[in-house]
Amino acid sequence: MGRGSIGNAEYERLVSRTGNRAFLGRPFTGRKEGMTCAECVYAAGVNDRANGMASGTVAGMSPLIVPMAFARVSAELYARGREPKSFGLLLAAPKDAPEDIIRGFMKAWYELGMLNDAEIVREERTDYLVHATAYGEPYVGFQEPEQADGDIAIVMCGQAGAEETLLLNEEHAELLRGKLPSHFLSEIPELLLPKAAEKICRTGFENGALYQYACGDGGVYAGLFQMGERLRTGMRIELPEIPISQLTIEVCEVLDIDPYQIGAGGCILMAAADGERLAEALTAAGFEAAVIGSLQEGKAKELHNGGEVRYLEPYRGIQS
Repeated sequence: MGRGSIGNAEYERLVSRTGNRAFLGRPFTGRKEGMTCAECVYAAGVNDRANGMASGTVAGMSPLIVPMAFARVSAELYARGREPKSFGLLLAAPKDAPEDIIRGFMKAWYELGMLNDAEIVREERTDYLVHATAYGEPYVGFQEPEQADGDIAIVMCGQAGAEETLLLNEEHAELLRGKLPSHFLSEIPELLLPKAAEKICRTGFENGALYQYACGDGGVYAGLFQMGERLRTGMRIELPEIPISQLTIEVCEVLDIDPYQIGAGGCILMAAADGERLAEALTAAGFEAAVIGSLQEGKAKELHNGGEVRYLEPYRGIQS
């Protein structure tokens, strides 16, 4: 099983175990004949915000995957205008995992302070996997966005791949120390400041966000594709506009991986009629944000990089 990634079959098994199978394949409002992109955004947003449960899974070797999984589910709920009220956790560990390592994961979740239920299972695997669930209620002051007309921009808040850069640094510390300047490596912890999903999402809704989507496995590319599928629209994305740290780029170059396809927890995608106003408000609130593209009619999810055009594809996880 690849670090930070989980296949569909394993995800379904975990969701079944935690009693949340009803949320798999949850029906949502899709495109109807004659609907504009703006109408699709509104319909999907209303439907998503009726869902008060979120789940997130992160795999790896470090106890850091515990707060990362919790941050993912929190961001998903805040992106729907909901505040997490209870959490559950399932830790899948190798059968021969030392007890002191297990205690390290337990300490990580005790420090979160809001855990309501936890379970540990030992399986035939080589890494650790955390599956977190959360239930939420509409947060105080949330107001449903009004339906918009005209063109819809896509705004991204957060840096692509920042979440998994920290895990990569731990997993490949020796190799990276020999390839990158020491001042680069000293910056890596700064990539994971305490999660600010609530402030990001509140700021978004208060400044014109019609729909919000929290990224996770598969990176920004997967998040964009899934957002487009959820809205039942196409999109045009300008790759150079996607916020990303030079540090993440350098780490991924050394490891020969795509920085736009590594874990992107903490990144929130938003749809808005006035993307520039929304991006400016998020920036003023202390976050990195940018207009990275727009929705368009049809199903094609285009990624533009200068004169080159490619198409985003669904993320299917990294299978063992």
